[in-house]
Amino acid sequence: MTRPLLVVDDDTDLREALEEVLRDAGFTVLGACNGREALEVLARTRPLPGLVLLDMMMPVLDGHGFAQEMHAVPEWKHIPVVIFSASASNAVVAAEVGACAYLRKPVDVEVLVETVGQHLLRE
Repeated sequence: MTRPLLVVDDDTDLREALEEVLRDAGFTVLGACNGREALEVLARTRPLPGLVLLDMMMPVLDGHGFAQEMHAVPEWKHIPVVIFSASASNAVVAAEVGACAYLRKPVDVEVLVETVGQHLLRE
């Protein structure tokens, strides 16, 4: 069984486009518009997502804050995080939050699908 993946980005058009691309590639996809909503998705989703594709700059709760809160929950701390951001400086932040990969916006669709496939936890 393949776990769903969670796309967290405050840009609705971009998030929905990413969700569509990933669904077309055969993944089950959930979405959240900020880190707080993403924590709520994690709390109610079973099986847990097998990967979080995370933007860093968002209102309400940014990517850094989300990652800190996610990693504080023992059940969630092993979910892989792939940072997806427009800022080059976030490569350093990706290392700080324990991300397994960093993709810079705009990203090539093939690279996105390959990266998600490499890191998605499966059951």
